[in-house]
Amino acid sequence: MSITLSIPKTSLVVLCGSAGCGKSTFAARWFKDTQIVSSDHCRALVSDEEENMAASPQAFKVFHCLIEQRLTLGRLTVADSTALTVRARKDLLKQARRHDFQTILIVFNFPEELCQRLNARRTRVVESRVITEHQRLLRETLNTVHREGFDRVYILAPEEIRNVRVEIVPLPVESPATGPFDLIGDVHGCLVELEELLTRLGYSRRGGTWFHPENRKVIFLGDLGDRGPFNIASINLAMDMVEAGHAMYVPGNHCRKLARFLSGHRVQVRHGLERTIRELEQLSSSERDNFSRRFLQFFHQAVPYLILDGGRLVAVHGGIKEKMIGRLSPRIRDFCLYGDATGEVTPEGLPVRRDWAREYRGQALVVYGHTPVPLPVFRNNTIDIDQGCVMGGKLTALRYPEREIVQVPARQVYYSPVKSIAGRVALK
Repeated sequence: MSITLSIPKTSLVVLCGSAGCGKSTFAARWFKDTQIVSSDHCRALVSDEEENMAASPQAFKVFHCLIEQRLTLGRLTVADSTALTVRARKDLLKQARRHDFQTILIVFNFPEELCQRLNARRTRVVESRVITEHQRLLRETLNTVHREGFDRVYILAPEEIRNVRVEIVPLPVESPATGPFDLIGDVHGCLVELEELLTRLGYSRRGGTWFHPENRKVIFLGDLGDRGPFNIASINLAMDMVEAGHAMYVPGNHCRKLARFLSGHRVQVRHGLERTIRELEQLSSSERDNFSRRFLQFFHQAVPYLILDGGRLVAVHGGIKEKMIGRLSPRIRDFCLYGDATGEVTPEGLPVRRDWAREYRGQALVVYGHTPVPLPVFRNNTIDIDQGCVMGGKLTALRYPEREIVQVPARQVYYSPVKSIAGRVALK
């Protein structure tokens, strides 16, 4: 039975295992020579001899330096060393995180007898006591690796190696969809305005959901519920469209908060979440359970941002810097949800954010929401289409690739912010 190891193209792949287990042979089979950074080769570079263990401190400086330069350039990199200590893996993990790379750990779970036998056949034979020590470290490794923070961990037994296939894949944020699209800003439970906007955009109901006769797709930019009058219904409408293939979705910070609440985490029930919870409490227990299961699956399957139309368009909730596009990490996920928060708060208790769009110079058009502004204005190839409908503003759509703005006014003020929408409110 074939085993496929899916490796996103912006990844640091860490090979982990005892000497003699065939890590280097595996790497040479599945990766380009230029993609592999080998600690043995670095030892030879600094001392002319791979087996010169006294040169290891200098060799590992070169090892990490080469990895650093490749990650800086956004190149897939394979770290070929034993990586059998928590410290060694942690250092590589921190290096990858600093560059917002995915981290893939491949552990070669080979028994000592086999490693000793394979080692005896090598040109450079390692002392048997070294392999015995490696095996002790391997046993410790197997107990901790799933808690160390790697994005994916593959543990391979000897009988599986022949059936392994490595596949370099796009990041999950990279979509083959090319459009045309209708990107819609923060809905926040404004169901009536959302249905009016969809109608203006040419969508109609069919089979219990909305569709476009010319196969246009909606892209919801997160924050579907909270604050408005019909939060659950708005979320259901979006989920129906996505499941039917008529829409796509990136999550917002309010979506994340609802998901945490439904998962049983302690959250602060304010800033509109209390209204969504009130609607949930009005459902029957079975309806509430069904909604919870469905939304949690919907949220956890979503990616923090979408690269569309061959890289010409990026859809995101809170924002994204140019150097983040095409990469994925916990830091980027947070940035996509919350924007460039400084960690400070205003006297009103609101987060202070830097204006990331002012510095943006990327070729991709970034369409986002999150921070309500009075008008949707193209600036440095970005546009904020959250015009604060729930606060009495407008619900906005951007037609792409036409770059046309379509809006409907709010029927009323559903949620009163600290400041008026005309004052560029940022209540999130």
